[in-house]
Formats: sequence, structure tokens, C-alpha cells
Amino acid sequence: MRRLWVSLLTVLAYGLAQMLPGFILRSHLLGHMSQIETAKFMIFTQVSLFILAAIIIILINLKVKNPTTLEAGRKEPKRYIIPWALLGFCLVMVYQVIISLIYFTIMGSQQTSPNTERLMAIAKKMPIFIILISIVGPILEEFVFRKVFFGELYNAIKANRVVSFLIASIVSSLVFALAHNDMKFIPMYFGMGMIFSLAYVFTKRIAVPIGIHMLQNGTVVLMQVFGGEALKKAQEHANFILHFILN
Repeated sequence: MRRLWVSLLTVLAYGLAQMLPGFILRSHLLGHMSQIETAKFMIFTQVSLFILAAIIIILINLKVKNPTTLEAGRKEPKRYIIPWALLGFCLVMVYQVIISLIYFTIMGSQQTSPNTERLMAIAKKMPIFIILISIVGPILEEFVFRKVFFGELYNAIKANRVVSFLIASIVSSLVFALAHNDMKFIPMYFGMGMIFSLAYVFTKRIAVPIGIHMLQNGTVVLMQVFGGEALKKAQEHANFILHFILN
């Protein structure tokens, strides 16, 4: 398949997986189901559609006949995928700590993303949603925002590699941040997008940013869903320490 069609189908599959549950809900096809039954059905539908979209996207991307110059370049050996993913994960965590310190300095307290809180609330009530957050979501987002948006921009810009990277990563990371619909936390998502883009352009393997993204989301899930009380106490201690340091 030609890359253009694969890229368009990748975005289309992702978009449909995002929007179809909403269309089903508004169409009143669910009849007189209770609110709880409707919520459960919608979560199962969302997870199923995301899994189906991920399978389709992976399969069609394996059929690309004319890869981008980035994808056609010399890739890092497969044995280095996990080490690079771990390194990228560490960078993301360090970046998040720095941003959290900045938010604390400005706001005076630890800030939590409403988007993250909403997803974690769903995951606590329906653990199957963890699959979407930790595994399937990162796969879809990296194919769309890194392989398609970043990759196509990087390929289209006829400049030296640094300029191409900066323009493509800034644009794709901004779109990635805005897509999370959490305006106050745009700097957080934007920086993560830049790190994911850097990992992709350096290794030329989409599996690396996917791995970083999975590790990051998985860590959030573990901390929020399975260690809520411990996390709350840790945040209280962190607030005390930060207040002591910054005042």
C-alpha cells in the first residue's frame, strides 16, 4: 500500500475508535438500559474499538511500500528497543518532576490533570479500561502523532535534520497536547511529545516511543489505581518538602 493511504487510514481508524461510542450513545440505540449498564457497555465498546483499531493500524503499516526517509534509514538494532524505551521513560519522569516543581511554584500546591483523574476514575470502577490506558492507547497515539504527524512533516520539510526535527516535533507535539483537551497541562503533554519524537527520530523505530508511552501510562495507573493512599501520603510529604525548599 502507498504510504499516503496508510497514513490517512491510520488517522481515520483512530478517529472512528474515538468517536463511534459517542455516536452510539447519542443515537439512542441502547434503548432503556440503566445508567450503569450504559456506562459498562460504552467502556467495553471503547476498549474493543481501540483494540480493533490498533490491530488494523499495525497491519496496514506493515504493508507500506514507500516508507518515509526516516523509516527507510538505518534503524537501531531490535535488541536496543527496551533499553532505549527505559532511557526515554526516565527522561519523561525527570521532565514531569521539573514541570511539577514549576506548577507548584506558580500554583502553591501539587496539580493533577483533570484528564488523568477522569481516566483513573473509570479505571478504578472498570479495570478493563486499564488495557486501553496502558497498552492500546499508547500504540494508537504513537502511530498517529509520531509516525503520521511527525513522520510525514519530517519527511516533507526539505531542510537540514535539526530544522526538520524542530518544526515537525513542535507541530506534532502541540497537536498531541491539544488532543488531550487539558489546557492547563499543555506544557506537560507537549514536553512528553517532544521526548517521544526525539526517541523516534534517533532510533527510527516506532516501537521505542510506544514503549516509553506504555511505561509512563502504566506507572500512572499503578500509582493512581493500586496505590492511591500511598500516593496521597507521598504527595503530602512532597508538598511539605517543596514548601520548605521554595519558601
